[in-house]
Amino acid sequence: MGTSGLAPQGADVPVVARLRELRGLARWSPAADYSIVQDALFAQDPDAVAVLTAGPQEVGEITFGEVQEAALRIGDVLRAQGVDPGDRVALYLDPSPAAAEVVFGVLAAGAVLLPIPRLMAGGSVSHRLSDSGAKVLVTDGLGLERLRSTGCDIEGRAVLTVDGSEGKGIAGRKVDDHSDAPWPAGPTHPALLMYTSGTSGPPKGILHGHQVLLGHAGVDYAFELFQPGDVYYGTADWGWIGGLMLGLLVPWSFGVPVVAQRQTRFDADATLELFARCGVTTAFLPPSVLRLLQANGRAPERRLRAVVTGGEAAGRSEMAWSRLHLSQAVNKAYGQTEANGLIGDSAVLGSVDDDTMGAPYPGHTIALLGEDGREVAHGEVGEIALRLPDPVALLGIWDAKTEGPVPPAGEWHRTNDLARRAHGQRLEYLGRADDVIKSRGYRIGPSEIEDALVNHPLVAEAVAVGIPDDKIGQRVKVFLRITGGETGGEVGEALRSELCDLVAATVGPHARPREFEVVSSLPRTETGKLLRRALAPAPH
Repeated sequence: MGTSGLAPQGADVPVVARLRELRGLARWSPAADYSIVQDALFAQDPDAVAVLTAGPQEVGEITFGEVQEAALRIGDVLRAQGVDPGDRVALYLDPSPAAAEVVFGVLAAGAVLLPIPRLMAGGSVSHRLSDSGAKVLVTDGLGLERLRSTGCDIEGRAVLTVDGSEGKGIAGRKVDDHSDAPWPAGPTHPALLMYTSGTSGPPKGILHGHQVLLGHAGVDYAFELFQPGDVYYGTADWGWIGGLMLGLLVPWSFGVPVVAQRQTRFDADATLELFARCGVTTAFLPPSVLRLLQANGRAPERRLRAVVTGGEAAGRSEMAWSRLHLSQAVNKAYGQTEANGLIGDSAVLGSVDDDTMGAPYPGHTIALLGEDGREVAHGEVGEIALRLPDPVALLGIWDAKTEGPVPPAGEWHRTNDLARRAHGQRLEYLGRADDVIKSRGYRIGPSEIEDALVNHPLVAEAVAVGIPDDKIGQRVKVFLRITGGETGGEVGEALRSELCDLVAATVGPHARPREFEVVSSLPRTETGKLLRRALAPAPH
């Protein structure tokens, strides 16, 4: 991995290759010339397999060398489109070899990658494109059709497609000479602009530097240290921070090939077949996927060496089944868009406990802070906080007016997640201090659902909350104020169908509400702000 770009604080020599020797580090300091492009792509053997895809007849393979060539070419095409260092380029593609090439093509151009989950559409994508000031959108024909049909505003920026749709394909472009300096050096050079789900307002852009990949090195423990011969597969979309980091960048930084394939709708049998055909050894599988695999009843032909799960709470039943049938090492991982890969289980370190969320990964200083900013006493509830600076922490929150980040203030990044110390360094997770909904491994912003629903002529106001659900973590419930002041608690089947379809088309099917309740008024503070927590069940 990029251990050549990682040094202990105050040390003059690079650390050795195996992260096992970094257990005692409280802080990592990236090398001055660190780059994701160099670490995860050009440092790899060009003849080694980088990407696997399971076709109808055979498994396809693409080498690191082929991706290197494609990334340089795409970077040159983007520069020819007027993309300068620091400009934002949006990616709206399913995980695929083409998507991987574009990821590194954008970074090779010195631009900032803006990944957008494929499940999103309409206004959700419009907001991200507009707020970020994206100069270019890269998608495919199906993606372009989906965006247009759901009312997404894509005007004012170049649109390039990886499949040549409408004569704007990026794949066939030829450039005679590659740039002498295809990517910038420096750990804090902007690399990724990832949007939060949005809780009380529009989703916020979180800007990360190239050093963010080093900040994820600790999750290697959850994978029990990548080994030669490993093959990785993750079910998460690369539009989410966890999906992109664990699904592509972290494995590649260890030279481990990834299966770049995603099902439109999860199919347990198809997933098990993919494991067998591609020789998958390590995987990221959210608890909802573990539950679906458990319900299916089949086990893989060959047990995996390690599985990481996260994104929502994992129950004892699916964890026990997974350890029995999937892998002995099934470990939880915790993080967020602003700072990911912070806390989790580690079988390598002999630290696994299903009653807790895990312990801090090496390289991060974690504290539980009270409202006064001081660390709480043992057994008391506090907010999980990360000491700054830290490579995995955000450079800042994106400001559309200045087209730059607003850096975090103070010495701590406060996560808005609550926990208390259990035993040793392990923490007991107690839920969000804000209102984000976690369902099937997705973090869903209620404001996006609400913004979609109020476009319906019968909806005067809508409030979305998460209701605990043993199978999917949380299900989306919406409280509605109907035009004309009607009440009664129930929503007719015709209106329910229209509202669900509206949310699915505008935000994505993952955000489709499961319950509706009509109310005459909504709880508010004295200043008129909505009291969402008065509608949502309190965390236990």
